[in-house]
Amino acid sequence: MKAIRIDGQTPGGKRTNLAQALPLDTPYIVQVFPVYACNFSCEYCIHSVPLNERSYIADKKMLELGVYKKCIDDLTRFPQPIKMLRFAGTGEPLLHPNITEMVAYAKEKGVAKSIDIVTNGALLTKKLADKLISAGLSKLRISIQGVTEKQYKNITQREVNLEELVQNISYFYKNRKETQVYIKIIDCAIEKNEETLFFDMFGDICDTIAIEHLLPAVPQIDYKSKFNVTTHAVTQNGNKLLETQVCPQPFYMMQINPEGNIVPCCAMETTTILGNCTEVSLYDIWNGKEFNSFRLKQLSNQKNEYPICRTCSQYRYMMSEEDLLDKEVKRLIDFYL
Repeated sequence: MKAIRIDGQTPGGKRTNLAQALPLDTPYIVQVFPVYACNFSCEYCIHSVPLNERSYIADKKMLELGVYKKCIDDLTRFPQPIKMLRFAGTGEPLLHPNITEMVAYAKEKGVAKSIDIVTNGALLTKKLADKLISAGLSKLRISIQGVTEKQYKNITQREVNLEELVQNISYFYKNRKETQVYIKIIDCAIEKNEETLFFDMFGDICDTIAIEHLLPAVPQIDYKSKFNVTTHAVTQNGNKLLETQVCPQPFYMMQINPEGNIVPCCAMETTTILGNCTEVSLYDIWNGKEFNSFRLKQLSNQKNEYPICRTCSQYRYMMSEEDLLDKEVKRLIDFYL
């Protein structure tokens, strides 16, 4: 196998001690949520939940290209490039008709050290692969949903030509130039005796590879009965689950939703709206009173004022030891008053 296994590591690489770095004059990550829609309905995802049972997520399905470009221009106001511009969110980024132009514009402006797309890969074609590579994409992160077409149907509720999917990923990898390819599968989409098959199928057509772990990201889903899970004992990357109350995400990232709303985390449902990038710059939102007030609520044990925060445990399954802020609360509060 050519790929390097990175189980137990974040795909973005080594993390910085967040508490010692705060407050940040430049966010580490800006997540672009370009499409509130998906070609899959994975049974562990919010897209398997009926619309009328979801909390508020977004008013629009597609982020307008002009709004996106305005956000990229806003990022040039920060003192330094962000670490990562990540196309992800509650949907499939490759559904956006302007996704390659979005990547190219960010690359041209030099606003991020890494430009990543998180995708299920089913919409990847050779033509799209060529465009994304030429646009300057840094990393393509592909989530595999099974090693057989039957598993894909069970997980995604869709028919998938698995041979064609593998061929398209292989084409991307062979022609990737500077773009890195990361492939992962979630443990609920594979049987223990199929792990070797997974690595045989994908281990030679990516740079890094891992088996990730199911996290309880959607309160509306009964993970215990659906997946026969008695306990979620490890993080998404397989590390020890940490005891923590302070969500670190609003201290290092923000997300741009399809209508331009800015939210403080990557929860599958909208936690709170801190401003709209069509009206205010990302720079001013990041440094504004609304954002700092939200951060203070996280630090002062008042986050339950937000209904989504009240039930959210997703952040605990996505964080590393370097993200822990609980022991530094008293010192950090002064930065956000």
